[in-house]
Amino acid sequence: MIEKSSAPTPEDLQWLKTVVTNIHIKNRQRGHATWSGHDFDFTCPSSVTYPFQWFWDSCFHAIALSHIDLAKAEAEIKSLLKNQHDDGFVSHVTFWQRDSFEEMVATYAIAFRSKYLSDEMQPPLLAEAVQAVAQRGRGAEFINEVLPSVRRFYEWLHNVRNPFGDGLIRVVQPDETGLDHSPKWDELMNIQDEEHDSWDRGWHSICDPYDKFNRDPKKMIALNHFVVADVMVNVIYIENLRVLAELCLQVKDEAGAAIYIARAAKARDSLEELCWDETDGLYYDVNGKENKKLRVNTFTSLMPLLLADLAPKKVEALMAHLLNPEEYWAEFPIPSTAMNHPTYRPETVGGNLVWRGPTWINSNWYLARGLIRHGRVDLARVIANQSIVAMRKSGVREYYNPQSASGRGAPDFSWSTILLDLVMMVL
Repeated sequence: MIEKSSAPTPEDLQWLKTVVTNIHIKNRQRGHATWSGHDFDFTCPSSVTYPFQWFWDSCFHAIALSHIDLAKAEAEIKSLLKNQHDDGFVSHVTFWQRDSFEEMVATYAIAFRSKYLSDEMQPPLLAEAVQAVAQRGRGAEFINEVLPSVRRFYEWLHNVRNPFGDGLIRVVQPDETGLDHSPKWDELMNIQDEEHDSWDRGWHSICDPYDKFNRDPKKMIALNHFVVADVMVNVIYIENLRVLAELCLQVKDEAGAAIYIARAAKARDSLEELCWDETDGLYYDVNGKENKKLRVNTFTSLMPLLLADLAPKKVEALMAHLLNPEEYWAEFPIPSTAMNHPTYRPETVGGNLVWRGPTWINSNWYLARGLIRHGRVDLARVIANQSIVAMRKSGVREYYNPQSASGRGAPDFSWSTILLDLVMMVL
């Protein structure tokens, strides 16, 4: 069992800065897209398997880059926003160089708004990324450059993905959460086994009916089949509304800040009312107009630890799950599914089904930040240290075995460099 005194060292930090710098050099994509008329300059998730620009990946990349290269960090966000749609939506994938990778694109299960832009969202941590880059760089000058686009995106979320007026945003397919193959979706997708073909059929069962509506959001939601208020997505949304209010205040927009503070409070109340399960001491996603709980114990049930105003009794309940060595306190925490849940798989299964057990650095970053906010920097240090141990052993991978730290998924995976931000917090 890992020791609570485990912590990164200054030598770890220097090693990690070198690793982060090299990854962002290797995976940097620059060029000109004739289809949009825009230049692009961003870090792709992995040059081997994911050469395009993903929404939440780029937000993580910008935060990591804010510690080592502010010009690249700014370019990451600006490239992400260059093809924002007229309604404020920002696609979860921008296929800047698609024409060079047609065979690869053919393997993706993705809904397209156009040939080069997807019609899916991802967890909305854009405001956090802007704040990190502004704080370490040009401050209000940078905020003023990007804030109009950022606000338009959060208006889209409020107007289009808050269909029931309770302040919580809904996703209409599993990959909009970024947690594509999580066992949370098995029942809704009628997953019969742990093979990729089963998940692919389930994805089509959700998404194909949308095609006849030309993916009109109101009509997709009206089907009331997959209309999920995901706990992780909404905790990130609440956190980013709070951050967006802070950004508005930095540029003297008090009225704008008040709007986002009120929206965060409403979503916060609904999260407690609809998602908290007193018996289990966990938060669960809810689906449909009926807000039916999806009772699967995954790391997202712990995500409200990020909320600084979480009630002490709920903090205690979530901490009991987190520190339980039969659930989440693995040798290399934090597994993406509770280790005592029947769907837990420390390695990927069925042709690379993910989020069913392995540890991911981005979820570690969020949960460790929550621990810091609730006075447990000691535990955040353990998570940071064990993440470094895993990275030193297996490289900068997409995810890791929580028990052995063996690395799996894409190599040189850029969002894992968000570990640098966490280490800077706990040293």
